[in-house]
Amino acid sequence: MNDPILRVKAMGHVRRRIDQVRRRIEQTADQAAALAHRRLIGTTPVAAFDGEPRFALVTVNYSTTRWLKLMLLTLSEQDGLDMVSDIVVVDNASRDGAGSLRSALAGRSPRWHWVENRRFLSHARGMRMGLRALDAMGSRANVVLAVDTDVVFLRPETLQTLDAIFRDGAVLAGEMRDWIYAVPEAQASFVAFRRDVYARRDIAPWVNHGAPSYWMQKSIRKHGLPVVDFPSYRDGYALHRGRSGVMAAGRYRRGSSYASVTNSDPHFMGVPGGEAAWQATEQRWRHLLEPGTEEALAEVLVRRLGGEGAAAVVGEVAP
Repeated sequence: MNDPILRVKAMGHVRRRIDQVRRRIEQTADQAAALAHRRLIGTTPVAAFDGEPRFALVTVNYSTTRWLKLMLLTLSEQDGLDMVSDIVVVDNASRDGAGSLRSALAGRSPRWHWVENRRFLSHARGMRMGLRALDAMGSRANVVLAVDTDVVFLRPETLQTLDAIFRDGAVLAGEMRDWIYAVPEAQASFVAFRRDVYARRDIAPWVNHGAPSYWMQKSIRKHGLPVVDFPSYRDGYALHRGRSGVMAAGRYRRGSSYASVTNSDPHFMGVPGGEAAWQATEQRWRHLLEPGTEEALAEVLVRRLGGEGAAAVVGEVAP
């Protein structure tokens, strides 16, 4: 093959095929490890839900720090922030300046918790580490709100709506899709679930998978527990940019099995006007998103989301 363009295309095709195999191996290994840990070791006991939701927002950052900043800023505009007892950021060895944000937030509020993950950088493992951090710190939160970093909150009553859903008896709420898997599943980029239910041995953990919360959701449905379709994106409560982790892998982690994925364009969940809504939200906060603005950003977040106090910075947590 003498044509250099054809040679590059062929090499790219081979790399993508190899990375597909790598991803399958990575997923299988993570799934086996997570299930074995759940069945053999179990989880830390969590107090039964008392009927009064207290939220812990858990998010996983993978060199998507700009969007993490934007997500937290839009969270700070929510009504009912007193219902959020903990904000846990799991950083998957980011290479885009996340350390500056961590330093700016350190020691500012007892509501903030930063977990460092330096190996096996899947989203699911990051989420499991965040959930175990809640256990380790003895969090009073009884509902987890798992949110991707590239999500923005739009309607100010989002938390209050979720509060009502869980008061009415739901154990899981999210925007359901019934056309992808055999069992309807909520988009994992914005899904809420009760901690006491997740702690059960007969409920599957988050695993490395195309839909990392699917096994958890499937086991919840298997046991007949109440699940609610919360139209977070359809009804404009929030907006998901999408594919940001894949884009970050291509830019910052060239050796990652996701670095060769070509579908890295944001999709905005197909919401009409989604891209324009995102751009408007980003523009409104642009002055706090650029590198070097972390101290000013922290001032805004602490003022809106939590008072002064000692923030926890957690190292590696068991898988």
